[in-house]
Amino acid sequence: MLPEIVKGFIILACIFIPLERIFSLHKQKIFRLGWATDVTYFFTGHFIGRFGAIVVTLTWSLMTNFLNSELQSKVASQPIWLQFAEAVIVSDMAYYIAHRLLHEVPWLWQFHAVHHSIEHMDWLAAVRVHPCEQLFTQICKIMPLVWLGFSKETFVVYALYSAAIAFLIHANITLKFGVLKWFVATPQFHQWHHTKIPEIYNKNFAVQLPLLDLLFGTLYMPAGKRPRKYGVSDRIPVGYLGQLLYPFFGNIKMVNNQLKQGMSRYFRPLPVTLGAILVAVSSLSAVSLINHMDIPTFIASLNSQKITVAELQQGKLKPVILIDVRSPEEYAEDRIGESPLVPLIDIEAGFGVKQVQAIARSSVKSNQTQPTIVLYCARGGRSVKAYQKLQKIGFNLAFLSGGIAAWREAVPAKQDSEVLAPIIRSPKETVRSN
Repeated sequence: MLPEIVKGFIILACIFIPLERIFSLHKQKIFRLGWATDVTYFFTGHFIGRFGAIVVTLTWSLMTNFLNSELQSKVASQPIWLQFAEAVIVSDMAYYIAHRLLHEVPWLWQFHAVHHSIEHMDWLAAVRVHPCEQLFTQICKIMPLVWLGFSKETFVVYALYSAAIAFLIHANITLKFGVLKWFVATPQFHQWHHTKIPEIYNKNFAVQLPLLDLLFGTLYMPAGKRPRKYGVSDRIPVGYLGQLLYPFFGNIKMVNNQLKQGMSRYFRPLPVTLGAILVAVSSLSAVSLINHMDIPTFIASLNSQKITVAELQQGKLKPVILIDVRSPEEYAEDRIGESPLVPLIDIEAGFGVKQVQAIARSSVKSNQTQPTIVLYCARGGRSVKAYQKLQKIGFNLAFLSGGIAAWREAVPAKQDSEVLAPIIRSPKETVRSN
């Protein structure tokens, strides 16, 4: 079977190539100059977009303290059509600001100039976006929607609409959209943004809602006229690799000369800083994967008390109450001793929290050290999430690093009772979820 990204390319080509043949604004070849480069952007951009989702998730995890759950609940409870309309307005306002910065801040323009280097507008021109710009604009567009709490269904609808509009406004077609052109970005609107006339570079910044440009005085859409040439005066390489390097080094042919002028002039500080940030995020992603966690969960684990199998065996937190937070199916296959089951899904729903409290209280004995609740799952990710939900129950908490997988590497099932006897405290009444 063909990968989804290949299917998507074929579907888009089957839609836009005939449209551009029938309603063409400019006569040009399908395989025009730079076509292969833009195809490369199409496929690499798919994976960069996924990486961008990780960056958005990481950024969201750092904003947890600034989230308003009541506001998010109200936003998510609205009808999908209303959420979608709001998402278009909010996201395009954020993009409008980001887009103006890309044009008006010189070092940001170095990245955005790559997109404007296209000299033959068509649907595929939409994907010629430098990875750094792609991440920057993706964060700017999506973070407000995440912060406001739009539903997953709204995100899906908005993502499809946003992608469709992006390809449409770059298409080499001439169609009249009537009054709709004020509410939906059109090729007529966006083609002027790509014109090679410098005076019009800073016009038509919106990509979905032209009314924003009308509101902020940056609209340019003269009746009965269309741009003739596209591109920029900057000498930007034609190939994919050269365009990736351009914001950092300028024209690739000038690299050797720049080296002679000194490293301080060769490297542009802000792009290098962005590169360092990308390396840091990539490293964080790799460490998270090694620990079998997503990035937010891994970050949360850094602020959670963990205990290794060796430390547990040594009685570092003695006495302990082991609680399994996996699914009932996993619990039936194997568990550590006679540890009770309280699935993560129940804890997140709320009633599992009461179960954990009941288990802990039933084990409390007067004049004895309060036990530590040690949560475990398969490898650690779910126990960290359970830890975050149980922090306010009034008992000491820890999660087992590596989960039952790490435990089984050190302790065979038949030895559980023997190993646990000196360190575990059993509740008077075991509370289990079936």
